[in-house]
Amino acid sequence: MSVGSATWRAVGAVACGFALSAVVNVALLHGGLSSHQLGRLLVVHLGAMVVTQAAIFVVARWWLRGSEPLMAQLEAAGLGRIAERVQDGPVEWGPMSRTINVALTRLKAQLDDRDQRLGELHAEISVDAVTGLAARAQFMDRLAALLHEPDREATGGLVLLRVDDLAGLNQRAGRERADELLKQVATLLRTRALRLDGERAGVVARLNGADFGVLLPQVATEALDAWTRELADALHGLKQRELTDRPRVGWLAASAFTAGETLGAVMSRVDRALQAGEGGDTAWQLVRATPSGPSVSLAQWRSLIDEALMTGRVELDLTPVTTAQGRVVHQLARVQLEGAEGRRFGPDEVLPAALRTARIADIDLRVAELALARIAGNGDELAVRISPRSAERPTFVNRLDEALTAIGPLAAKLWVEFDIEGERHVAGVLGPLAAMLQRHAVRIGLKRVAAPPEDLALLRRLGVGHLRLAPSLCVGLDGEASAGKRRLLQMMAELGAAERLDVLAGEPGSEDDARLLRGLGIPAGGRGTRSS
Repeated sequence: MSVGSATWRAVGAVACGFALSAVVNVALLHGGLSSHQLGRLLVVHLGAMVVTQAAIFVVARWWLRGSEPLMAQLEAAGLGRIAERVQDGPVEWGPMSRTINVALTRLKAQLDDRDQRLGELHAEISVDAVTGLAARAQFMDRLAALLHEPDREATGGLVLLRVDDLAGLNQRAGRERADELLKQVATLLRTRALRLDGERAGVVARLNGADFGVLLPQVATEALDAWTRELADALHGLKQRELTDRPRVGWLAASAFTAGETLGAVMSRVDRALQAGEGGDTAWQLVRATPSGPSVSLAQWRSLIDEALMTGRVELDLTPVTTAQGRVVHQLARVQLEGAEGRRFGPDEVLPAALRTARIADIDLRVAELALARIAGNGDELAVRISPRSAERPTFVNRLDEALTAIGPLAAKLWVEFDIEGERHVAGVLGPLAAMLQRHAVRIGLKRVAAPPEDLALLRRLGVGHLRLAPSLCVGLDGEASAGKRRLLQMMAELGAAERLDVLAGEPGSEDDARLLRGLGIPAGGRGTRSS
């Protein structure tokens, strides 16, 4: 029951009481009083009733007004203005006022503690604890702001750096050494960015474990190109200080961006270039804005690779390797993966993603199985590439052994290539797989060879029979400027002949390069084809 309804009931009860009193008095005094006196008596009763009712209304109003400060206090608390209040109304409201004050005081303490925790959390997610650089959220917010500035035709440049095998370095050399490398990289990026960016509010950030980002507003493409090249040279200096046991500190990719582009388009363009760099032997790449498919996150790559393996949407991309006389030495088989929507992904995209999602052994095994099936079907000689990360897994070696045993003598038509660049324990990692391959008479080779091998005894222990040159040695071979490169290739061909090693070209840059390679006695690849 509300105070208002109780007040009206009290007023009604008073009216009934005075009416009953008037009737009783009139009945009792009817014989002793005149009509005029009886009338005056009724008027007195009526006046007393009105006064009493008015007093009841006044008291009720005073009582209600005593709760208004409490309601205002609670409404203010709901708007975030929490304060204690001294109760100056009816004393009956005192206990409730004190209770509200205590409750609001406790609530204010909880909110203050929450705000402090949120501030600490914001500081944690805004600044990387190891390097002191900005975190990913701040970097992405700044990039998004630049992309939404329609008044500028060119809004800057973006550089991504991915440290090579940071997780492996952490395991091999310890966390302290890995953290020291990260700190030195952060210092280098911050110093170099200041030289180019000055006071233009650029951002240097650690985006995740191994990835760094540099955002350079209002930087021309030519300046970005030169800056990235110089940064690649500076990173090589960190390598010489033995901060990492890998062949290089990391991979670089850069791109200019313009206002109006989407955040996903810019990031995916540079990330794809970074992944392509990981699959090649160039230390850095500069890419320009081109139409492309949607970005694929690491989680999406896991699902995409798993689904493709389960549904059979993995194909071979075949590139014939021929001699100067046109004889096909073999066909190089590399992975091609098809997504659920029909989008195709080549090896330069799939292999780096497979390494980062721990799916490389599954991909390598499926490529080898498809190659063996093609060998069994038509007798072609095919070459496949196997990552050391796959080779060091006993389950992978056992399953490949079973597949080779199933096709019998035809296993000798398979060529297997390894990339040993940066591997510290080559014999330990590749030894068991190489021994198994030799039992099946599989031809073993090394890929991305950029200089004459120093440890020829190791190659003999592994049963290496061919060397595939790095792509950088197989492009731009024409002209006087490339005379030194051609002499190096000639030296490699002569070493191969002396050691009974077949020297094969990587992916030539053009048909002219392919002809020059074949003229040096080095078989080179041609146009690729797909095979399911």
